[in-house]
Amino acid sequence: MALNAEHVQQLIVLQKHDQAIDVVDKALADIPAAIQVLKNTIEEARNKAASAKAQVQDFEKKKKERELELAQKEEAIRKHSGELNTVKTNEAFKALQTEIDRAKSEVGDIETAILELMEKIDAAQKELKKVAADFSAEEKVLLAQIAEKESSLAATQAKKEALLTERQALAAPIPEDIHKIYDHIRSRGKRDPISKAIKKSDGGAVCGACRMNLAPQMVIEVTKLKNFVFCESCQRILYIPEVLEKALKVGA
Repeated sequence: MALNAEHVQQLIVLQKHDQAIDVVDKALADIPAAIQVLKNTIEEARNKAASAKAQVQDFEKKKKERELELAQKEEAIRKHSGELNTVKTNEAFKALQTEIDRAKSEVGDIETAILELMEKIDAAQKELKKVAADFSAEEKVLLAQIAEKESSLAATQAKKEALLTERQALAAPIPEDIHKIYDHIRSRGKRDPISKAIKKSDGGAVCGACRMNLAPQMVIEVTKLKNFVFCESCQRILYIPEVLEKALKVGA
């Protein structure tokens, strides 16, 4: 396919512009991911605060259950104490006294458990206060970072739109068949479809992208700058900078 120095120069300029778009595209992928990480961090901190609050509520619930149990035991003691005056046999009296003694022992255990729960509640409330304060401070910082990244995302999206508009202008002068070949190579994962052929001291040359040696006849064809020459290893379009520079000066 016919090619000239101007076409090669146009492709070089287009490639540099496309690589700038690639950088923007990466940012457009990275920024939302970074925003999600920040949101996840906020959610984790919120869950930690919620867990601390649930711990306090759990201890308070257990304390109320124990207090209810204590009230029931104390009521049983009062009831049995009143019944002591009504029993008519020693066996019944001893049975009631045993129940009262057992209930009093259980009251002691319950009161101890309540005191332990009160200590746990106090410690849990202190932890909740600390966690809530930490979350409030952390959330403020993270929300500011999210806002900053969202602003950056909007600016990056605007930048890409501008770059795409510029690309249309850069691509317009390039013949359609040449442009298609360039785009096809990029579509195969090579973000630099056009590469330098770097001359060696022995007269040969290597592909500047994959560093593979170029056949002597290929070097000759690249030097002619009349047709597409593709690296046999990576299939990139090849050009020799010195030859291109000279050809552009001659054509100027």
